[in-house]
Amino acid sequence: MAAPVVSIGPLAWSLGTVLLVAGVFVALAVASFLHRRGQARVEPALWALLALSLLVARIAFVVRWWPQYAASPLSMLDPRDGGFSPLAGVVALGLGVLGLIWRRPMLRLPLTASLAGGLLVWGFGLLVADRLDAAMHTPLPALTLRDLDDRPVDLRAFAGKPVVVNLWATWCPPCRRELPVLIRAQQVDRQVHFVFVDQGESAAEVRAYLAASGLRADHMLVDPAQSLAQQMNARVFPTTLFFDAGGVLRSMHVGALSPATLAAEMRLILSGAPSAPIHAGVTR
Repeated sequence: MAAPVVSIGPLAWSLGTVLLVAGVFVALAVASFLHRRGQARVEPALWALLALSLLVARIAFVVRWWPQYAASPLSMLDPRDGGFSPLAGVVALGLGVLGLIWRRPMLRLPLTASLAGGLLVWGFGLLVADRLDAAMHTPLPALTLRDLDDRPVDLRAFAGKPVVVNLWATWCPPCRRELPVLIRAQQVDRQVHFVFVDQGESAAEVRAYLAASGLRADHMLVDPAQSLAQQMNARVFPTTLFFDAGGVLRSMHVGALSPATLAAEMRLILSGAPSAPIHAGVTR
């Protein structure tokens, strides 16, 4: 599913993050309401369950994609890549609830009611977003950009294979951290077109950055007017768009990708066997 971006003031979050925060808020509100009416206080238990669920979801994701984390083990401690397993988190939540209400029966009503409210908001929001996304089928944009040699490149020309389009900028620290991961993937996986679209800068600026960093990549384009970011409602960089071979958007990742989260996202657009493990190192 493509993950829309929700902007609140100067900040932007993926829709999944916003729905999770909304679910937590609703659960805490229900708990507070029931406590005022004589039920046991469960807010501390809710925070503990949230922490447990997130921890287990992160561990499950790391285990699932361990070959990608093995090259840089400390990266598993950085959850900014968005690598979580929702199913593992929900299972951990369910087991945690059963354990609590078995040990403390007085928590049964307020805890289950609070969690039911929060999960209803989270789950219903995800369901609606999935249905809306399926109805929209956002296509690969009809946009012609320029490569570093000032030659025109039509984005639709990349259709026919899965396409990963990375919106980045040389001034953006997460973009600089992510770029070697994507370049390595481009070198390893020839089933996919990787397209890099610099936002708001000139070809000379991009050339200078790549030369100073010792990086080389195919399909490096510039978009001085940020036309692609505007069309895709991308307000935060890096943003990476995942299109299937038919040119239909299947996922949008906001923030830096790790080798593991890149491999997880690419499963949505690869119809054949999974791609080779992607490591953070770059062949120069």
